[in-house]
Amino acid sequence: MSTKARLLIAAVTILCIGLFFYFKPAPDRSIEAAAHQVEAKLLFAEMSTGQVANYLNEVISVTGVVLSVEGQTLMLQPGIACRMEGDFDAPRAGETVSVKGRVLGFDDIFGEVQLDFAVVQ
Repeated sequence: MSTKARLLIAAVTILCIGLFFYFKPAPDRSIEAAAHQVEAKLLFAEMSTGQVANYLNEVISVTGVVLSVEGQTLMLQPGIACRMEGDFDAPRAGETVSVKGRVLGFDDIFGEVQLDFAVVQ
């Protein structure tokens, strides 16, 4: 087999592997089990003091009081922004709810913990 043929086969193989990983669907975080269950006040206190490693990129369940709902974002007191997944029945301000989602981190500018792929339990 010639060198050109080997290079062509290698290039096609690498292209196929790359396309496989590029088009692989992302995992559905909304159906994963929660690694931790925590109160909103405790989560905010720990994340705001720099204890991010305990929760970063983990799916957790947070229980707290709804501050507001704007579009797809549900805010829990004292400052937890939950980016909701798909359509959801928006709870009213003042209600206590449990929200499951993946922790993105603590936003120093807005002073809030950010969750995405969140669903109301």
